[in-house]
Amino acid sequence: MDGIYIVNEDGIAQIVANDYFGAYFKCNIFNQDDNTYLQENLSMTEIEEPYDTNSTTTDGNHDSGVSSISLSDSSGFSISDRVKIGNYIYKITNIDGNSITTHKPLYENISDGSSVDRVGNLGIYKVSLNIDTLGTYTLIGKDTVFGLNTTKMIKVVPKSIAEMYKDIKNLEYAILGS
Repeated sequence: MDGIYIVNEDGIAQIVANDYFGAYFKCNIFNQDDNTYLQENLSMTEIEEPYDTNSTTTDGNHDSGVSSISLSDSSGFSISDRVKIGNYIYKITNIDGNSITTHKPLYENISDGSSVDRVGNLGIYKVSLNIDTLGTYTLIGKDTVFGLNTTKMIKVVPKSIAEMYKDIKNLEYAILGS
């Protein structure tokens, strides 16, 4: 997993899990200053991109652990499309005739004639946060399917946007010169 991104101005935290497309995330905010949870089990909403629908079915049975899936018709699918096969979402990494290769092996057995549907899952989940207490926190995102965790330390400090911009400009001058 790539990590967690905090967008402080809108109070939005985004957890990016670009390598895994089958998760459902919840997150916790842990206060490191007093070892307590500020908020727990916050449901995260998946961000979806606009996409054209496309559906087909599998051609034959496929065991969990395989990455090459035979389809009844692969027309309309492209490399990098995300498709739902069974209960999980996979990214297409190759197309050869009516066979696709997925970025990860199948997590479950798939029977002949199972649906394969293009979806707009980006692997990005968000939650609205309102942290108005200064301090150091750990944002913990947890995938509720496999229990994978990703964490990000954040520090809430009393700075305005103008002050942060000034700090960034000063850093830029220090690195690049005036």
